Amino acid sequence: MGQYDRHVFVCTSGETCPEQGNTENYVKVLRAAVQKAGRQVDIRINKAGCFSQCGNGPMIVVYPENVWYAGVKESDLDEIIATHIIGGAPVERLRYAPGIRGANKIDVETKEAPKPAAAAPAPSWKRVCRTTEVDVDGMKEFAVDGTGVLIVRTADACFAYQAMCPHEAIPLEAGVCDGAVVTCLEHLWQFDVRTGAPMGDAEKGLTGFPIKEEDGEVYVMLAR
Repeated sequence: MGQYDRHVFVCTSGETCPEQGNTENYVKVLRAAVQKAGRQVDIRINKAGCFSQCGNGPMIVVYPENVWYAGVKESDLDEIIATHIIGGAPVERLRYAPGIRGANKIDVETKEAPKPAAAAPAPSWKRVCRTTEVDVDGMKEFAVDGTGVLIVRTADACFAYQAMCPHEAIPLEAGVCDGAVVTCLEHLWQFDVRTGAPMGDAEKGLTGFPIKEEDGEVYVMLAR
């Protein structure tokens, strides 16, 4: 007689068994049931490598009866435990009998690992205009990759904002800039030149864009 009354092997590292069922959990379920039955001394549950029967899984083999089970679902484990592993009578409906000795692999569709999402392109600086195209204490709208961008110029810096007033989409270019405040003349909404924050009766501020000046050229970054 061997070391155990019954020795059970569960394929947990074959090519397809782990894809066809959570065989690692099968092992945990079987071990817990054996322990609950007080049979951990004479019944052994082991993880196993590939049985070379890929595509027929998940597979379990029970010795000394040399009974092979195929297509085992987690819902079948209670029956295998009670009827065979504890009771000693094989579960015939799950018995594997391919009629071919040795390796018997069949082709199955395996799950492909999900492809990582493509990284979003890094935002880049877009040229808008020459600094001198906008008057000091003035503002002018430019189209940048199809987006309207308002360039506001003060005595010491340039700022970039959405081109339309957030109130009723009136072009801000038609308004007034005094170097400190941008005013939309349609309803007199006002905005801080340096921050785009709402002032006075304005209820919403301006969306700004990162901006830089190099060699007399103005650049903005449309996406943060």
